[in-house]
Amino acid sequence: MLQERYEKNNLEMQPYRHYLTEYQRMNPEDIGRHLEIPYDRGAGLFQLRFLGKNYTVSHPELEIHCLDGTDGEAVLCQDIHARILVLRYFTEGDHMPATGSLLSYRDLPWGEVYYRQFYGRCILRLARMFGNRLEDFRRIMEGIRGIPRKYGDAAYEFEFLEGLSLCFVLWSGDEEFPPSAQILFSDNFPIAYAAEDAAYIGDVVLDYMKKCKD
Repeated sequence: MLQERYEKNNLEMQPYRHYLTEYQRMNPEDIGRHLEIPYDRGAGLFQLRFLGKNYTVSHPELEIHCLDGTDGEAVLCQDIHARILVLRYFTEGDHMPATGSLLSYRDLPWGEVYYRQFYGRCILRLARMFGNRLEDFRRIMEGIRGIPRKYGDAAYEFEFLEGLSLCFVLWSGDEEFPPSAQILFSDNFPIAYAAEDAAYIGDVVLDYMKKCKD
């Protein structure tokens, strides 16, 4: 089981247990209304989109199953960090429709404070992973239903979670300059997640992309 796999690592299990307890205390119908996420009262299930796939999420147990593939290959079934991010959204996030504008990390509240960490952990990692592998990047982005955008040498906007979008932008390197990247956020991100969470979101997406690349 996923919980047993991470049981020895308190850095992961402590926040997981904390947010799971908060989730279990909440009224699921209130969550569904507040975040505009479909909830089936009879089945006790939310239906949720995450990185291009549809899932059911039970309340209060937090049993998660993928509707578009096998659970063994589905990131939300296998990655505890992804589950923590969903729990944080359920327990602390707010919902607001995006307007279509995109924000840089520095535009997020407190983003300037954490930018150096985010740059090294996510932006630089994206550039190193795919700056010279644009075809792999395009293939993976299309696999999560990304929409091409006219930025850089290759760019895709894709849904991370239920109306919250990211845009990954790449510039390929040459003899003079190394590859570079940018990560942008839909303008409703600040009401859903804190700036500190965005680095974990980047980690989850890039870990998934690495598995697809390998």
